[in-house]
Amino acid sequence: MAPITLYTTPRTPAGRAVELTAKIIGVELDIKIMDLVNKEHLTEEFLKLNPQHTVPTIVDDGVPLYDSHAIIIYLVSKYAKDDSLYPKDLVTQARINALLHFESGILFARLRGTLAPIFYQGHPEIPEDKRKSIYDAYDLLEGMLQSDYLVGDSLTLADISCSTSLTTLNLLFPVDADKCPKLVAYLKRLEQNLPNHKEFNLERSKLSEAHLKQKLIENKKSQN
Repeated sequence: MAPITLYTTPRTPAGRAVELTAKIIGVELDIKIMDLVNKEHLTEEFLKLNPQHTVPTIVDDGVPLYDSHAIIIYLVSKYAKDDSLYPKDLVTQARINALLHFESGILFARLRGTLAPIFYQGHPEIPEDKRKSIYDAYDLLEGMLQSDYLVGDSLTLADISCSTSLTTLNLLFPVDADKCPKLVAYLKRLEQNLPNHKEFNLERSKLSEAHLKQKLIENKKSQN
């Protein structure tokens, strides 16, 4: 089987979810790093693959697909040796799907909403309401954690997807163990049991942390 081409960037949580999933199920990826600053995602060639010009985007056997949640379901459904990451049971799938929407609509949305004004608009600090929205998301997750993992007692696509944004958020805005003990225990469980978690989540999140600190310094200097 020819490698699947993945267009992505190192820091994006969505791209990391695709890389993690591919590693776990043994799918080879030909990774193309996109330079978003120089607008490689807006080239005519890339827009033909993905009119939304977002990463990650994959091309499998000539077919382009985008949105990390759709991609990881596709990869597991087509290439995984079993259905453990996305069981065929419809109730379990619905619960996993709900967490995938939670990742995109809550975790990633609040991460991006917090960082985008700093990276792209020159804001010199993080507004308190943005911080609060992140800690509110932690509270929601604390209430959802009824077992070792987000859906049942074993790793699923829900964990893989949520782990990416969640790891970055926790590094930038640490979870309070007194307020969210289940979530803190869950994060430790991911460190121990999610394959390639250190490489794709922890180390890449440190890049985001360093980038954020540098941008805050630059933005504050520019306002003085």
